[in-house]
Parts: sequence; C-alpha cells; structure tokens
Amino acid sequence: MPPLPPPPPIQASPTRPAAEDVAQAERAFAADAARLGTPAAFLAHLAGDGLVFMPEPEAGRRIYGTRKDDGSLLSWGPAYVELAASGDFAVSTGPWSWRAAGAEAPTAFGHFLSLWVRRGGRWQVRLDMGVPHPAHEEAPLALVTHVATAPPGEGPGAAWAAFDKAAEGDLALALRAAADPDLRLYRKGQAVRPGNLAVLAPGEAGGVRWESLGAEVASSRDLAFRWGRRHRRDTGFTVLQVWRRGGTGWHLAMDVALPLAQRP
Repeated sequence: MPPLPPPPPIQASPTRPAAEDVAQAERAFAADAARLGTPAAFLAHLAGDGLVFMPEPEAGRRIYGTRKDDGSLLSWGPAYVELAASGDFAVSTGPWSWRAAGAEAPTAFGHFLSLWVRRGGRWQVRLDMGVPHPAHEEAPLALVTHVATAPPGEGPGAAWAAFDKAAEGDLALALRAAADPDLRLYRKGQAVRPGNLAVLAPGEAGGVRWESLGAEVASSRDLAFRWGRRHRRDTGFTVLQVWRRGGTGWHLAMDVALPLAQRP
C-alpha cells in the first residue's frame, strides 16, 4: 500500500505539552482506526522505531505494512495518561475492545499500554502492547503532568538492579517492594486496577531471571520504561515496565507480563 501522509501535529499548550495533548493524540489514533482501518492507523501513528508486542517485540511498521484491513474494528481510549516534566515522554493506558467485521457487538476486551514520544512537533507511539480480559467499568480519565521542580536526579539503573536481584529470589516480593501505591499490573484475564496486587498469579512466586531488550529514560529523569524477558526454567514472559521517580526514589508504576510459548 502507498505510504500514508502523517497526521497533523497535535496542538500543544502555548507553554509546553500537557497530558491532555497525549490523550488527544491517543483519541486521534483510535479515530483513525475506525476511519482508515487498524493497519493504516498504526502506520500513521507509530514512530519509525515503534515496537508492538505480539508477544515478542516486533518492528511495528514491518508488521502493519504487510497486514491488510479485514474489516474488523479495534476500539480504544485513554483512561490514564502520565507525562514527564520534559514534555516529550508519556504513557497512556485504558480499555480496548474488538468487533469482527459485520458483527453487531464486540467479542473481545482488554487493556492497552502505549508509550509515546514527541518528535518533530508531534506525538508518536514508541511501544504498544495490550492484554485481554473480561469487559469492566473504567474510571473517568485521569491526567498527570509532571512539573519540573528540581534538577533531574539519578537515573533508574540502581533501582532496576535492586529489583532484578530481589526478583531472582522471589518475583512477587520484588514487585510488592518496588511498587508505587497505584501500581498497575497487566495480566491475561485480569482487570487492570490501580494498586491491585491480587492479580499476581501463584506462578509469579519464586525467582526469575531478567533478560534486558531495551530501555528509555525521559531527559527530566522522572519517567522511564524498559522491556525484556523474565525466565524461569521452562516458562518465560515478555515484560514491559514503567518506572516513576518520586520523593523517595524510583518506583514501579506499571508492569505488563505476556506469556511466551512454553519450551519443551
């Protein structure tokens, strides 16, 4: 298919972007899926190096550049948006639903997590992933814009190393120790609710080994994400984590775990 023109830039506030600008970009992305089809919408809104998790991270433009629109409708919208103080680094999350071509109602539901970067004056999707779960009521949209009140602090490297070491002993304990109060866990079949650690599966108790695949940190060093794999003997997960720096250091804000095929 011929390349699509980029969507018009999202208009930011006169001073600097706010979280509402990211929510607006997310809504425009979803509107294009309804108007143009899902593959075309992803091609229009993905960054050149954008990754989609299926469950392994894949080059998004390669995946959607060869995929034809089948008439189905993927619908979604932001329920929570958080923007770094640097104004060019954000996370958006909320519910999604899928309706087959010709169907009257959706038959699949879940939660998405998109990581956005602002390049060339417009917001683009850097990473995108989601989990399926039963439909549930979503809270009203919450928008968080970090405000730079001090010079950037240290990066999350030490916090990540401490988490990984603790997870080698017991992943569930490591998650609880590193969690911010509103930690969102994304697990297949489980509704995503801030602060709900009850969705941890029994299989998450015990040690895991972390294999890093990538990471990015906002220049304001208040928001960061990393992705990789968790390994335990014959099982594994593709994982995306969002970390946030507060008054007491770096803490885990979001953790997505997508199961990989079981190894023989």
